[in-house]
Amino acid sequence: MQFTSTLAAVACAIAALSTVSAQSGTYTKFTDCAAGKPSDLAISGLTLSPSPMCIGQDYCLTATGALSAPITKGAKLGVWGKYLNRIVYRDSVDLCDVLAANGQNCPIPEDTTELKICLKLKPEFWEGVTTQFDFIATNANDETIFCQRALDRGLEGATC
Repeated sequence: MQFTSTLAAVACAIAALSTVSAQSGTYTKFTDCAAGKPSDLAISGLTLSPSPMCIGQDYCLTATGALSAPITKGAKLGVWGKYLNRIVYRDSVDLCDVLAANGQNCPIPEDTTELKICLKLKPEFWEGVTTQFDFIATNANDETIFCQRALDRGLEGATC
């Protein structure tokens, strides 16, 4: 009887740890969505944290790689969320303002190897569904800095 109780307690602890891991995971399975257009950032690594993203909370997209052109004032970041090919989330921000909040002021020089972009998920999002997110950064001259696609909310049992 005591062995069964101990086993049940261990199983509950493992389940609790799995839930915490799912709630605060990091997403790394991105695909390029630039559709063959050249991008100013040759990405060698990209993470989205936390995954799943939660309404009203900050999330961070961290890109590593090599810039082939500086990021200049007037650069923009668009975040588009789609569910079943329907746009369910839209956000657009000044990329330089967001980067400045993390200590990187525009112009961002070509020798920069990491960009950390942190935003708050707006309340218009449909929480709890697997959503395709496109993160599209363009420079002031409309050249693509990067376009990356991710799926978020795919973790079973993940809650905010």
